[in-house]
Amino acid sequence: MNVIELLADLQARHDEATTRAGELRGQIEHLTAALAETEAHPRSARCSSPAARTTYAAPTKSRPGIPNMLR
Repeated sequence: MNVIELLADLQARHDEATTRAGELRGQIEHLTAALAETEAHPRSARCSSPAARTTYAAPTKSRPGIPNMLR
């Protein structure tokens, strides 16, 4: 590999890293906004937690297909 190929490879990797960093910044912004929303409405966050969804949506062994909240 000559110097020009090495520099081209480094530039390509830099460009990929820059693109990925931008994507990650976007995810951070999205998650920060979601966290702020959750902190602003803590009660609704508890209702939408994975445990709450499982409790309210999962069928029971005694009544398959009927969510717990309907019993």
